[in-house]
Amino acid sequence: MEYTKKEMDNYNLYFVKTKKFKTIHVSFNFSRERTKEEEVYRSILFKILLNGTSDYPNLDELCRKRMSIYNPSVRMGSEVTGLDRIIYLDTVFVNEKYTEKGMNKASIEFALSHLYNPLAEDGSFDEKTFEIAKHNYIETMKRIKDDPDRYSKERIWEEMDIYPNGEFGINECIMFAESLSSKDLYEYYQTLFTENSMDIFVVGDASEEEFMDIIDGAIKGDFKKRHRDRYISRKANELKVVTETSDTKQSKLAIGLRYESLTDFERKYVSLVYNNILGGGWTSKLNRVVREKNSLCYYVYATRRIPFGVSFVFAGIDAFNYDKTVGLIKKQMKDMENSISDEELQRVKDVYYNALISIGDSQYSILNSVMGMVFGDADSISDRRKNMEKVTIDDVKNIAKKVKMEAIYLLEGGLSDEKENL
Repeated sequence: MEYTKKEMDNYNLYFVKTKKFKTIHVSFNFSRERTKEEEVYRSILFKILLNGTSDYPNLDELCRKRMSIYNPSVRMGSEVTGLDRIIYLDTVFVNEKYTEKGMNKASIEFALSHLYNPLAEDGSFDEKTFEIAKHNYIETMKRIKDDPDRYSKERIWEEMDIYPNGEFGINECIMFAESLSSKDLYEYYQTLFTENSMDIFVVGDASEEEFMDIIDGAIKGDFKKRHRDRYISRKANELKVVTETSDTKQSKLAIGLRYESLTDFERKYVSLVYNNILGGGWTSKLNRVVREKNSLCYYVYATRRIPFGVSFVFAGIDAFNYDKTVGLIKKQMKDMENSISDEELQRVKDVYYNALISIGDSQYSILNSVMGMVFGDADSISDRRKNMEKVTIDDVKNIAKKVKMEAIYLLEGGLSDEKENL
């Protein structure tokens, strides 16, 4: 996906020109090295900023204003890329070519009003709005423990000790949130404009000159220069096994895998093939052997988080099948060092090629693709296809020798009756 970059005063502006859509997607991205406290700050901050501004102090007034300018969408969220945390504000609106003149500017200014004109006074957020957002966050964190799937995923992440500077567990997040004041959060909010870099993406049939003028007139902040995204890479720790009990019927198994000493080519391409052959779908080794052939689990799959140099295997099992399941998963991982078929390799490649073709079907996919090139070191779409074509069976066998099982977490329940999942 081709894009052009404009280096503005203290931020970067990227344009992806396409006439395929009647809407324009603009994404404002703040990035800096993450801290464990920031995980709590940003989760509460999003709820406050999206629920009202000083100009439109409640959802009713926000809605009326949005409808008066053809209903642009506005959303906030965050992404972790290696050691960095990206906080984004996205807006999608109808190109004024199909509405009326001035709507592009009005839509962008409306979206940015959530950032620059929050419900705040005298160095603190509106107390009522803050307390509601804080309460909702704390209740959401407490409910994680009632969701076995999510809880097991959170716990294996903790046990893998992913971040060099540490992270909060669920209870620590709750305790830290309970200690926060609206003034504390407002002080963090102000660092968005002083301690972060700023990258802005515009996807659609947009005039570069027009949007440069609109955005430059609306953006304010003393933004920093962005460094290249940093990937986490280290040797695996000694295998750790952790078990907790639960009153659920089905047990949740989570296994953390660590990739060691990957080359750039292995990190970008071979690890993807390895993960998908091992546990990436119905035809994967884990699903065929562990689930279908041996009936040891209700589901099993592997997911890759390559900026952190890890993959995870998740499975729903009966507690008494724990030893057999883990043993068979280990065997499939070992077999990957010697037994990969041409059919397995080609199946993964075909899915990958189809995914590349589909990127151009949505502005969101286009944006994600370009952000991968800007924030990380992803290749262009054409280079991705060429490099995937180079992956061989020997490459996959070699990377299998670099994958180590680092942590096993079992949320142990009783015997499940959920036979419909078999």
